[in-house]
Amino acid sequence: MKPIKTALFIVLTILYSCGDDQVNNPTGSTEAPLQVKVTEVKNISGASIIYYDRPNDENLQYVKAIWTTDDGLEYNQTASFYTDSVLVDGFGEEGSFKVKLYSVSHGQVFSEPVEVTVSPMRPPYLVAYDNLQIMPTFMGIRVTTENETGAKLAFRTFRQDEATGEWVEVGTYYTVNSGVEYFNRGHEPDIDQNFRVQIRDRWGHWSPPKDTVCSPWFEMELPKDLFKEVALCNLSGDGSYVPDQTGYTLPSNFWGHKMHSWSGSAVSFDRLFDGAVGSSSQCYHTKPLAPFPQHFTIDLGDQYNLSRFVLWPRSEPANQFRGGHPQIVRLFGATYNGDNPSELQDDINDSKAWLELGLFYLSKADGSFDPYPGTNDRTAEDNEIIANGHEMTLNSIDQPVRYIRVQVIKCFAASVHAGAVQIGEISFFGANK
Repeated sequence: MKPIKTALFIVLTILYSCGDDQVNNPTGSTEAPLQVKVTEVKNISGASIIYYDRPNDENLQYVKAIWTTDDGLEYNQTASFYTDSVLVDGFGEEGSFKVKLYSVSHGQVFSEPVEVTVSPMRPPYLVAYDNLQIMPTFMGIRVTTENETGAKLAFRTFRQDEATGEWVEVGTYYTVNSGVEYFNRGHEPDIDQNFRVQIRDRWGHWSPPKDTVCSPWFEMELPKDLFKEVALCNLSGDGSYVPDQTGYTLPSNFWGHKMHSWSGSAVSFDRLFDGAVGSSSQCYHTKPLAPFPQHFTIDLGDQYNLSRFVLWPRSEPANQFRGGHPQIVRLFGATYNGDNPSELQDDINDSKAWLELGLFYLSKADGSFDPYPGTNDRTAEDNEIIANGHEMTLNSIDQPVRYIRVQVIKCFAASVHAGAVQIGEISFFGANK
């Protein structure tokens, strides 16, 4: 044991004698590494990629780029030894800018700079501004543009106060999507109003304001006391569905599914629109293990030009972003608007009979689709969706519809009630044509 203790004492003594200055300062060669050789500059929207050949120098640890943007801010970016390029970005305008590339050693010694000129193209927030369109929609405005690079953009929406002339912010929309579409609602219908939109990138650059005069369209929630179930095709004499779902092997054009039931529950078709959003037992619930897609059809009771719908999952923790919580839904509207549902066509692929109103993905708050493993894993944002429902904007069509066919393509279906569709409530919005 004595030799071991002696060796340990020697090591500790050496470490202690190093001093703080040697422990805290980097070690390595004090010689500057060789410079890189620039081979190409690729200019893109709001940024440039500088490609280079690395020197054959073991002393090189990484490459550092330093540049100043058009608004006078200095930025820097490092690229490891194992890469052959560096991205320089943050530019708010097109133009030519100087970038200095330094080779940096393991001892943090910088080489002399290699200076290269970059000419970034029009930045994403201005490209989005160039394509920005503001149009009237139900109870507000619809804003569209293109964001091909997938840049992080923020859209600030303003409405001018008629009395004071002040521009009042009425909403901010954030996106990284290439195709941008958002709605700002809650405004008086059928009145000309001044709206403004500005776009900001993650560097804090603001586009010029784009102003427009819009008269929002009237919208209302459709009265649910007129809603009725429509049983299309495969009807027996007493109005029940056939064939029997024993075995759950159904023809491809079968549009109805028998309801699940259990003792003491209130599970039926009309629970789709009974207003009991927060009730876990009063819901639409099909039989477990039934095949997908599953469908149901609603007679709205009148003709409407539809704008959007809201779907609430069953208010039951075991089913929220799990189980029968719908995940992919497609909606259709019938071209037939008469009083006799027997006149409806069964073929959903007949575009003359059924108009597709949209394909919708009902994601979790973070945009993901993986079901939660447990009943208490939801975030506060997820719970907000549970409370407020999934709101989806329908495709704009020129003609009113009375009959809506809902196709549930997939549910979250994790461990509980696999194969069953469970919906707490559904609401439709629009206007009488």
